[in-house]
This record gives sequence, C-alpha cells and structure tokens, in this order.
Amino acid sequence: MTISGRAVNRIGLLVAFAPFLLFCAMFELIPVVALLLGSIGGIDRHSPEWIAKVFTNATFQRSIWNSLFLSVVSSLLGAAIGTAIGYAMMRTRHARIRSALIALASLCSNAGGVSLGFAFITILGQAGMITILLRTFGIDLMDFFSIYSVVGLIVVYLYFQVPLMIVLMLPAFAGLRADWAEASSSLGGDQRDYWRRIGIPVLMPSIVAGTVLLFVSSMGAYATAQALIGSRINLMTIQISILRRGEILYQPAQADAMAVVLLLIVAVSVLAYHLIQRRAQRWIKA
Repeated sequence: MTISGRAVNRIGLLVAFAPFLLFCAMFELIPVVALLLGSIGGIDRHSPEWIAKVFTNATFQRSIWNSLFLSVVSSLLGAAIGTAIGYAMMRTRHARIRSALIALASLCSNAGGVSLGFAFITILGQAGMITILLRTFGIDLMDFFSIYSVVGLIVVYLYFQVPLMIVLMLPAFAGLRADWAEASSSLGGDQRDYWRRIGIPVLMPSIVAGTVLLFVSSMGAYATAQALIGSRINLMTIQISILRRGEILYQPAQADAMAVVLLLIVAVSVLAYHLIQRRAQRWIKA
C-alpha cells in the first residue's frame, strides 16, 4: 500500500503546523474553556448566578460603565488626533523626517504597562517635575487636573492610543492616489469636494476600524491603570484583579464571570474590526 503525494503533503503540513496548533491550544483554547467553566462555578455545581450578578450588582455595573466610558472617550480622541497627525506626517516632504516620525510612532504605540504609569506619576503626579515647576510660578496643577482621575487616565491612554492610530492609518493614507485628486480637479471639484466625495469616504472604513481597535486596547488595559490609580477608579480589569487576589473579597468564580463579559465585549469589537478592515482593504489594494 503506497501513500499518495497529496497525502504526504497533508501529513507534512500537519507536522509543520503542530507546534502552532499546540501553542494555540495551551495558551488560547484551554484558558478560555477554563474561564468559561469557572464563570459558572465548574462542572459539578454549575450556575449562572455569577454571570447574572455582573449585570445586577451595582459595583460591577459601575465597573462596566467606567470601562466603557474610558475606552470610548480615549479611542475617539486617539482616533481623531492620530488621524490628523498621521496625515500631516504623510504630507511631510522630507523623507528622513517622515521615517523618523513613523519609527517614533511605532515605538510609542507599544508603550504601556507599569513603566508608563510610573513615568506619568514622576512627571504629572503630586510630586512630579512639571507639577513642582508650575508651583514655582504660583500655579497648582492639582487645582484643575489630577493624573489620578479618569481624565488623567485618558491622558495617559492617549500616549499609546495616538501613535497606534497613526500606525494603523499609514496604509490608508498611502492608498490615497494622486490621480484621484487630479480627476476631481479636472471635473471642476475643489479641495473640499475631493475630501467630501473621495478622501473621507475612502478613509472612513480605516478610521472606524482603527477606532474599534483602540477601544479594544483600552478595554483590556490593566497594568497602566493599576500602577497609576490602583483601586481608586472602578474598572473591569481592576475589579477582576480584586476578586482574584483580594484577601477579604476573594471570589474566583465572580472574577471569571467578569472576565467572560469582558472577553465577549472584546471579541465582538475584534470581529467588527476585521469586518470593517476587510472593507477598507479594498481601497488600499485597489
């Protein structure tokens, strides 16, 4: 009995993909299944009470609202600012400056975590450098701005949201063809007509997709918020940490239920991002 060439190719592909499939199973599939089982109390005493409590308990409801508010505001601001800066970068005539700015945006888009939180504390905190400097001029920054508030957290999130939006929009800006503007001008259209009828409609799918991705990154952020505000602001990620590691309030099943709700929000957002991005790719590849 001989093995056909097609069967050999399939076996070879399976062997080649085996490490990747094993990695996905160990670090994605198994944790998600364990999370789902934990959110209902396990197989033995499964109950939807923990999932229901996420939407009925006032503390958990507030954490969802705060997380959504923080993510929506930071993603909208990050998308608006990042799109404007990204377009200005692409319009720069000096190639070296443009390359340096793109490299800087790529670097800052990956910034975050505990180091970013402490960096802003040392700059804008109660004893931060800028705070102390302003005090020498008789201005108390803490009278109208606090880095330890929701507004302060939005400012910190914008540090990596804006560069991330710039990186996401660069392919879309590169997809704007010069002959489109020339065709609009030859038909009697001015700069405003070009952006209203061509530029903005072409860029809009990429802008919306980028905004959704910023929303996802903000919803899942934990280390930066934990380092900056601790438990002073009730967020979903911080609430999950409290329920998982709290010495007084230790409820792992409730933490898993909160994590499942957060996972569903992120999963729906990621699905929307991919659907919108597929529409945007039609113009980029055209």
